[in-house]
Amino acid sequence: MAGNKKRFVRSRTNRLVGGVLGGIAEYFGWNANLLRLIYVLISLALPTHGVLGLLLYVIVMSFMPLDDSRPAGPNLGNLGDLFRNGGSSESQNSGRKVIHDVTEQDVKDQHKDGE
Repeated sequence: MAGNKKRFVRSRTNRLVGGVLGGIAEYFGWNANLLRLIYVLISLALPTHGVLGLLLYVIVMSFMPLDDSRPAGPNLGNLGDLFRNGGSSESQNSGRKVIHDVTEQDVKDQHKDGE
């Protein structure tokens, strides 16, 4: 079981911004969303109103390595993928039709019934 050694790394799968809090939660076996909520509440409660918390997050994100043990594929169950491009919509078969070469026309004051 030497391959399953825990590492202190940013998470690729459990992330909303940089994966810092998701990585910390995975390392200690905590709930990541609860850790995020506590982090935001503490950051906002400080006299700097979140600036210090944001600065601390960016510093930790720059020094904490990214988890390289798992592939960085799209995780559709994660809100962080709303902000990342997980691939083109044509490569994923989502059941949607794609319309190409569409032109717009201004139909000012023209109605179908001729009023």
